[in-house]
Amino acid sequence: MPPVLRSEVLPDRRRFLGRCLAGALALSGLAACERREPLLRIASNVWPGYELIRLAAARGYFTRDAVRLIEMPSAVDCIHSLAAGTLEGACLTLDEVLTALAGGVHLKVVCVLDVSLGADVLLARPDIQSLQGLKGRRIGVEQSGSGAVMLAAALQQAGLGTNDVTIIQTPLLRQREAFLSGQVDALITFEPIPTQLQGTDVIRLFSSADIPGRIVDVLAVRPKALEQSPEAVRQLLAGHFRARAEFLSEPATALPILAGLLRLSPAQVPAAFVGIDLLDATANRQWLGGMPGKLEQTAAGLAQVMRQAGLLRGECLVASLADARFLPKM
Repeated sequence: MPPVLRSEVLPDRRRFLGRCLAGALALSGLAACERREPLLRIASNVWPGYELIRLAAARGYFTRDAVRLIEMPSAVDCIHSLAAGTLEGACLTLDEVLTALAGGVHLKVVCVLDVSLGADVLLARPDIQSLQGLKGRRIGVEQSGSGAVMLAAALQQAGLGTNDVTIIQTPLLRQREAFLSGQVDALITFEPIPTQLQGTDVIRLFSSADIPGRIVDVLAVRPKALEQSPEAVRQLLAGHFRARAEFLSEPATALPILAGLLRLSPAQVPAAFVGIDLLDATANRQWLGGMPGKLEQTAAGLAQVMRQAGLLRGECLVASLADARFLPKM
């Protein structure tokens, strides 16, 4: 048998190595194509203005492998999870965003979901006919975020101080029961609980309509998540505005889904939205655009009110709070 020459072996070896290299590059390219943005985890408690995002999820208006929605008992839980790094964003009131910022949680507001114009309320028993009648009575409230803002505003309007009333810390999930069972004489709450209490002996003494522009609901996201998952954020906002349009133009298709989310009957759902101004993309450009924009101006004024009421401690920079990059294009 004639000897095998080195020159005959090398070409075969080169071809083999070449095929291996080509295969490795192909697999590498495939992996790069399949690489996804990190999951965007967004939390919220139950509030009509937030449920349009859940309606969008139910309708499949954004992909669930891009965005995961998480329901939490309260905004306090959302803020704690943001601080712990287990969320990328949350639906919060603007005052709650300011509280988070003052606590060292960095957030950007990418959407103004709604403005409360009466859906946050102070309810009372029939024997309490005025805000001044709250003196010496028990007021149930979740003393954080919008509840604390509402309490401070109501007491100020009544000419009362916190020493004039008994404040009962009442988590959102216990508020309806606390009022119905007589544990509190008055209750600071928000939709859908007022609608759930329709038909009972209750008087509305005060609402967010008395402090216009004070209760603003937003979607706030960590800056790092905006850079890592920009397409997921865009999908989420596009889905929200699409669900908003569906609810306003074809409510019959949306009501059954929203009823389940809000723990109401379909017939009750419209009442829960009466005191809420649901902002569209055009209004959002007005809120989030400009230097400073309407959002920063509102936040600065709200921060001042909160400081005067002792509700805000620590530095809270609002100069670059808004980020309009992820709104649907015109």
